[in-house]
Amino acid sequence: MRDMATTLPSVGLTASFLSKLRDPALRGALFKVCSCLCFSGINGIVRYFTLNAQEIGNTPIPATQLAFFETFFGLLFILPWVLSSGKSAFKVTTPSLYVARAFAASLGIILWFTALSKMPIVQVVAFKYCGPLFTILGAKIFLGEKCGWARATAIGTAIFGALLITGHELFDGEAHWTDVGLMALFPMAASACYVASAVLAKKQVKSDSPQTVCLYLFLLSLPILGTAAYFQWIPPMGWQWPFLIVMGALLAAAYVFLQHAYVIADITYLVPMSFTRLIAGAAIGTIFFSEWPTIWTWIGSFFILLATISLTKHEVQKLKDRLPEAA
Repeated sequence: MRDMATTLPSVGLTASFLSKLRDPALRGALFKVCSCLCFSGINGIVRYFTLNAQEIGNTPIPATQLAFFETFFGLLFILPWVLSSGKSAFKVTTPSLYVARAFAASLGIILWFTALSKMPIVQVVAFKYCGPLFTILGAKIFLGEKCGWARATAIGTAIFGALLITGHELFDGEAHWTDVGLMALFPMAASACYVASAVLAKKQVKSDSPQTVCLYLFLLSLPILGTAAYFQWIPPMGWQWPFLIVMGALLAAAYVFLQHAYVIADITYLVPMSFTRLIAGAAIGTIFFSEWPTIWTWIGSFFILLATISLTKHEVQKLKDRLPEAA
C-alpha cells in the first residue's frame, strides 16, 4: 500500500499551483513572459539573417523583407485560431483604431529589425526600454504636458543608463558619437511605436475579441510591409524558408499570448515582465553569436529598467489618487 504521507503533499502543491493560475494577475504575467520569449526567438533569427550573415560573407536579407515574411506566415498560423470563433472574428467596432495600430506596429517592426541588423541583440533590447521615457519627454516638448520630478528623474536615469551602454565604445574609440546616436534612435523609436500599438490594442480588446484584434493587425500590416519590402527585395534561398516560417509561427504565438495578457491585466502591471526579453536576448546573443554582454551593458540596463519600473509605479499610484474608480 502506498504511503499517503508522501502523496498528499504533492497533490496539495498541485492544487495550490492550479488555484494560483486562476488569479488573473498571475496568468497575465505568464502570458506576457511567453510572449517575450517568442519575440526573443524572432530577434535571434533576424540577427542571423542580417548582421551575422554579413559578417560571414552571405547576402543579408533586408529588414523590411524579413518583417513582411514574418507577418505573412504569422497570418497563416493564426487563421485556425481566428476562424474557430466564427464570423464574429470579422466584425470590428472602431475601424480607425485598427488602421492606426497597423501603421504603428509596421513602423515599429521595420525600425526594430533595422536596429537588429546593426547592433548586438542585448543592446537593442536594452535601448528598447528608453522608448516610453523619451515619449514622455516628447509629450512635454510638443504637447505641453507637465513633467514633474518623478518623470524628470526617470528620463535622466534612463539617459544615464543608455550612455553607460554605449559610452565605453566612444571612450575606447570603437565608434563615433554620431554613429552611436543614430543606432540608438532605431530601437527607441521602435519602442515608441510599440507603446502606441499596445495602447491601441488595450482599447480594441475592450470591445472586440483577441482573435479579431490579431486578425486585422496582420491583414492591415501586410500591404504596408509589402510596399516597404518591394524596393529592397532579395529572393530568399531554399534553406532560409524554414527559418522564415518559424519566424511567422513565433510571431503568431507571441501576439496570441500578448492579446490574452491585455484582456486580463493592465499594461502598466505588465511592463516589468518585459525584463524577460533582456535576459533572453543576452542568452541568445551569447550562445549563438558569441556576443558577450559587457559589464557596462548590464549596469546601463539596470538603470534603464529601474527608471521604467519606478516611473510606471509612480504613474499608477498617481492615477489611483486622482481617479480611484478609474484605477
